[in-house]
Amino acid sequence: MKFNSFYLNILIRIILLGITNFGFFWLLVATNRFFTTVFLGFLIIVQIAGLIYYVNTTNRNLARFLLMLGEEDVEFIPLKQKVEKTFKGLHYSFQRLNEEINRIRLQREYSDILFRNVITHMDTGIIVCNRNGSVQVVNESGLGLLNFQVLNNITENNSQYSGLSNRILKLKLGGSSVIHLSNTLGESQPFLFRAKKFILGSEELVLVSFQNIQSELEEKEMESWQKLIRVLAHEVSNSVIPITTLGTNIRNRLKLLLKKPEEEVKINTSIIKDIYRSAELIEQRGNGLIDFIGRYKSFLRLPEPNMKPLVLKTLLDDVCSLCAHSTAEESVRITNKVEPSYLQLNADRKMLEQVLINLIQNAINALSGNPNGVINIKAHEAKNSMVILSITDNGPGIPAEIMDKVFVPFFTTGEQGIGIGLSLSRRIMQLHGGSIRLRSEERKGTTVVLTFPGQI
Repeated sequence: MKFNSFYLNILIRIILLGITNFGFFWLLVATNRFFTTVFLGFLIIVQIAGLIYYVNTTNRNLARFLLMLGEEDVEFIPLKQKVEKTFKGLHYSFQRLNEEINRIRLQREYSDILFRNVITHMDTGIIVCNRNGSVQVVNESGLGLLNFQVLNNITENNSQYSGLSNRILKLKLGGSSVIHLSNTLGESQPFLFRAKKFILGSEELVLVSFQNIQSELEEKEMESWQKLIRVLAHEVSNSVIPITTLGTNIRNRLKLLLKKPEEEVKINTSIIKDIYRSAELIEQRGNGLIDFIGRYKSFLRLPEPNMKPLVLKTLLDDVCSLCAHSTAEESVRITNKVEPSYLQLNADRKMLEQVLINLIQNAINALSGNPNGVINIKAHEAKNSMVILSITDNGPGIPAEIMDKVFVPFFTTGEQGIGIGLSLSRRIMQLHGGSIRLRSEERKGTTVVLTFPGQI
């Protein structure tokens, strides 16, 4: 029977104490044996003290046993034997428990080693700090990118990068920001910083990741230049070729006239009309080219957004009302749903309104001729207070071969469009620190997703 030694000792001591108490009170009431009664009273006190001492000694041995569990040293062996003698099987039970604790501890150590090796070998810099800037974790890549040997508080980098700590602490959670830092050669290089908040125990921590995006930007810049050159070459050639052709036509007409003697030169009315029409077309194409350059300049010179809190439901209701006439003409039904209805975001109302109108108008155009056309607008709050807004239509979708071109400025498949709507929308979303994504499947429809960063 397990633990019988301890129970047996307690039971015997209680029985003896009970017998002594009985004898004490019997002598006290029924006899006049004073000294015997005093002796029994003293014996009761000794028995109670012995019981307390035994229980306390057992507790102390048990506590020492638990503290020294797993340490098979010289002091532990006799203690284990003593505890085993008192509580049979206890050591085995706690040994099993100790093995399980060791297994869990080793598993956590393995996970910690894996985690540290992963963040050590990452090219991305990682900093974990609290709201006061005290650094809890920083990896080697982070130290290397910032040119530091040790980093205890992110305010330490202000000596090398003025104001960097404030910009890091004010990063929009879930969003990103490009910050330019100087390398050891004094060259300014762009770094992409991201921030995410999490709770560890009772402390609020911020995880900041950052990486040098110089090569990525150069690659994207080259790709953008190639796309831009193709667009410009297309637009300029469309204007220059007719101008050159008309100029050649005028030159040839005048050349024929100049070959004749002055007295024989007679300008035919048809020739004058032909030259006049050619000059008119040259002017028209020239104006078209000037208009194209003007649109390009307006695309590049967008003002900084005037950020203010907006109730998203109110904004969507207003935009749907503005588009009501177009939807009625095309027999398109439009719905909008915001969860929660009081959802807000910081944005420039005029700019965001322009983006939404462009996207809804694109959806209406895609649904032209569809008697069952539907546009669903939904918005909700995601993780890190990010706001996700989607516009979905059940139109014919976008062919896969042109999906990578739809955001290129001045690319259009419509007869009346100028091809600036989606590229302008992307630019406005970038100015808001957000993003725009497009998903489409032919004959099933298109979804445009706008993502706005969360607020701190």
